[in-house]
Amino acid sequence: MSRTLAIAGVLALAACGETPSEPDEQASEPVAMPEPQQDAAEPTAQAGMIPARFRGDWGMNAADCEGGAAAKGLLEVGEDTLTFYESVGTLGDSATVGPESVQGLFAFEGEGMEWTREMRLEMRGDGDVLVRRELGEGATSGEFEYRRCTGRT
Repeated sequence: MSRTLAIAGVLALAACGETPSEPDEQASEPVAMPEPQQDAAEPTAQAGMIPARFRGDWGMNAADCEGGAAAKGLLEVGEDTLTFYESVGTLGDSATVGPESVQGLFAFEGEGMEWTREMRLEMRGDGDVLVRRELGEGATSGEFEYRRCTGRT
């Protein structure tokens, strides 16, 4: 009797699973997986290049844009450099670029010293305001705001 119940139980369980009589045609076709897409807002910049829209002279105040000894807050953004009053930082091999920002690791030289610092530059407003932030260990906290110098390259 127990043997009959055991066999009946096994048959009942087997009846629960369906086995298709014909193979499913859709299951045998390969499924196309979408290509991974790079976030359009954060593409990698050309190796060692700062985008053109960031380049030019930027001052923390009007006197910086006039040049001379009073221009201690002048920031000159070049193709691959950030030039300050007493130091120059050269961008490494790559940068992360968004519609209004660029971030990368810069190798600095100035006043007989060398160091590296990750920097983030952000455009604000209509592109006439540049905000610079230092990132990482030893970074200066806060933001530094610059205005595009007119009449200078």
